[in-house]
Amino acid sequence: MKIYSERWPIKYLVSDHGICLGIDTTKRSFLFLLSKGGVRLEPRPVGDKVVENLDYEIPAIEAALRSESRGGASNRR
Repeated sequence: MKIYSERWPIKYLVSDHGICLGIDTTKRSFLFLLSKGGVRLEPRPVGDKVVENLDYEIPAIEAALRSESRGGASNRR
């Protein structure tokens, strides 16, 4: 099950795999991810679509963020 909203300044995704919150400001976005893999809070570029691009799937989002932190392929568009 997934519940998400992209309509508010604080975007949310709640699923069986965890919770993801996005907070958008004019200069930066922040992504908070709580999942089996732990807790992440990281700044993202304004307009970042990593959550949308990965079809709101927390395991895929977690893997992409881990890959980015290791210098892997970026999912930013």
